[in-house]
Amino acid sequence: MYVVTPEEMRGIDNRTITEFGIPGIVLMENAAIRTVDVIEREYPDLYKSGRVLVLVGGGNNGGDGLAIARHLMLKGASVKAALFVNEDKFVGDAKANYDIYRALGGKCLFIQDNPGYLQELDSCIGKADLIIDSIFGTGLSRDIEGTVSDVIERVNRSPVPVVAVDIPTGISGVNGRIMGTAIRADYTVTFGNIKRGHLFYPGREYSGKLFVSPISLPRCSAESIGVKTFTLDDGEVSKGLKERPKDGHKGTFGKVGVIAGSLGMTGAACLTSMAALKGGAGLVTLGCPVSLMPIYQSKMTEVMTYPLEDGGAGYLTGDAIPSVQDFLRDKDVLAIGPGLGPKCHGLEILRYILDHFDISIIMDADALNHISKDLGLFPAYKGSIVITPHPGEMARLTGMDIEEITNSPIDVATNFAKEMGVVVLLKGATTVVAHPDGRIYLNSTGNPGMATGGSGDVLTGLIAALVAQGYSTYDAAVYGSFIHGRAGDYAMKKWGEAGLVAGDILNEIPLVFKDMYRLKKATK
Repeated sequence: MYVVTPEEMRGIDNRTITEFGIPGIVLMENAAIRTVDVIEREYPDLYKSGRVLVLVGGGNNGGDGLAIARHLMLKGASVKAALFVNEDKFVGDAKANYDIYRALGGKCLFIQDNPGYLQELDSCIGKADLIIDSIFGTGLSRDIEGTVSDVIERVNRSPVPVVAVDIPTGISGVNGRIMGTAIRADYTVTFGNIKRGHLFYPGREYSGKLFVSPISLPRCSAESIGVKTFTLDDGEVSKGLKERPKDGHKGTFGKVGVIAGSLGMTGAACLTSMAALKGGAGLVTLGCPVSLMPIYQSKMTEVMTYPLEDGGAGYLTGDAIPSVQDFLRDKDVLAIGPGLGPKCHGLEILRYILDHFDISIIMDADALNHISKDLGLFPAYKGSIVITPHPGEMARLTGMDIEEITNSPIDVATNFAKEMGVVVLLKGATTVVAHPDGRIYLNSTGNPGMATGGSGDVLTGLIAALVAQGYSTYDAAVYGSFIHGRAGDYAMKKWGEAGLVAGDILNEIPLVFKDMYRLKKATK
């Protein structure tokens, strides 16, 4: 499903109105009906004796709220609309819905020019069973202050549940940031497409449970205006998974090579290698420092090991290059970087590989730290590369501050992908996967418990496994980030967030695939 900016959404709405002749007031009515449908499902007893407070701004978001207020009132709920603009300020479709609401006897609390509004509002909040937030939508461009800020503070202190219309008031539709202050919603009903602000924190948290409702927008709307940002749900991922042939063998599902590990960081190589196996690869071979081979052979039964020279140092040196050539000869994909360490002759090894091979490569961790010293290796490579940096590693690659990167992850990932010709998977609470052609995937799975050492190593192995099975490097990065996050969600349900470790994520990967393939079969 596509993810849009507020500007892109305005373009979609305008095209719907001008090219297809669907009036704006029809779209507003559809939005109201869809929101009421959600309210009815989540609060089925609301109409028996329920009291609803609708917070109404002056724009189209407020018009949506007034239409919702009308429908709830006509269904039997006791409704009051708190208006943050004077009635003469309503225009267009919002004014039409205000006039209809008032003509039907709808009750209002006028906030403007009412010195006692706070006391009356506190009374309305205290008596309410549900609050509808339709003050500001995704077009908010300035920080909230004054009267609206005071009201938001009271709503957030209240135990009354909140349903936000399109996006919680005060959350930026562009990046999910709080614009001064913001409504904390229990549910958000958005229309047509998810907005970027719904997926990036803190907007993701403030939105509560998100519903994406159709309002008669043409199916081709997002594509027609050039939207390239998307996210996926379980159904979409399951549909995209490749069938595993009944007559398949080890070679059918690909050969993964892993170059990883050093003294003190042997666990990273184990996690990456095992994730490649649990991700469905047929054969996985770990190329590791020869002095550490007894450790790996004792820890992993199913993963093969291949000795790479380390001169007894416990990390790879340039002497490993001749054996790297033989190691990679029959591999379909290489995962390189986890646990290599700062002393490893990583740049020398990477130069050799990029000069002499063209297989797909997944680069993580220390591989990124080493190659940051010679970024020209990226565009010169003949094969496909996926890099999987966290913000600190991205800072070393770009020379930017970590804060700059976390403030603009889409721009940073997209620009680097285009400039270097690589797929960029920029890790974060909302992971961004950028393709050199401008496609952008925003991941919706995962939880804070996954912020633990080794979690990224598991992701690297999982992506490598998908490439080995025939997925493009971009699709592997997209599906890999989704499945990795979903495995973390499964683990969190078992163990909670605080004690979750990377091995817990690793062990849930096969169960995620099991459920995805079951869903794929059920929806054929």
